[in-house]
Amino acid sequence: MFRLTTVTGENILKHWRTGAQISQAKFAAIMGIPVRTYEDLEAGRAKVRDVHISAACWALIQLASESPLKMGFLPPEISAVIEKLK
Repeated sequence: MFRLTTVTGENILKHWRTGAQISQAKFAAIMGIPVRTYEDLEAGRAKVRDVHISAACWALIQLASESPLKMGFLPPEISAVIEKLK
């Protein structure tokens, strides 16, 4: 599980999404969850679970694979995973 960042809970989702400069709707779609669910997670109305963190990590990896030159938005722990896959 990726927990190396100091950002926690619903804030980690917003932190990663804004770092990737994408909308809530696009991030939710890539994560495979309804946009309303994502909005609730980010706003703290629903509990962020490990499955949401995992889905967000894979979404960031997918975004990086689509734009390899723009990987600067990735958290270091996810960049490390991608480097190991090269």
